[in-house]
Amino acid sequence: MESESESEKANLFPLREVPTAPGIIGYVNVPINTSDVRAFKKEMGKLMDDSLGVSERLDEFLGTSIYSYEDLTAILRSLFNTEEREMIRQAGMREWERQNPQSTPGDQKWPSQDPRWNAQTEEGRRNMIDMRNIIIQGIREAVPRGQNLSKVFGECQGKEETPTEWLERLRKSLQVYSGTNPDSPVGEVLLKTQFVAKSWEDIQKKLEKI
Repeated sequence: MESESESEKANLFPLREVPTAPGIIGYVNVPINTSDVRAFKKEMGKLMDDSLGVSERLDEFLGTSIYSYEDLTAILRSLFNTEEREMIRQAGMREWERQNPQSTPGDQKWPSQDPRWNAQTEEGRRNMIDMRNIIIQGIREAVPRGQNLSKVFGECQGKEETPTEWLERLRKSLQVYSGTNPDSPVGEVLLKTQFVAKSWEDIQKKLEKI
């Protein structure tokens, strides 16, 4: 897992359209202050609490600039933990393939390694824009929505319940009420979040130190 200091060191240089001559549009790198990203994180909200709101706020924060694979990856590392990033990626790729069944596979639109897209070509810029949009869509769809999910979030550890029993009850509730697989990336993050947040106070303090 990346440390905060590593993500803070990332240099972000998204592209912006600028007129280079009458009737001619060029693309130049305009640095983003990484402190702005850190400040935005405080205002962004939590993915688990409001995925739709988080997606809208990040969409607005990114604006119309074109971000490289490296820039987008650095921003995601600053804003989300490892489990959340995997949830977002899986949801984004799934939604892309649902909307574009005959197009490029999702794992090529959001590759796991830097594809070195060329920002000076139309194809390269299109790939960057598509990945940015897939990220926003992935955030929007990352957390299952539905009335029954509130039943899972309302669960608390029983006073005489062991951590093992509590975790197993959470797993069953997640599957029964929301239809979410507890072993999926989404399920694992939901379980981890609820297990810590709704455990008895003395156990919660120990878990938060891990």
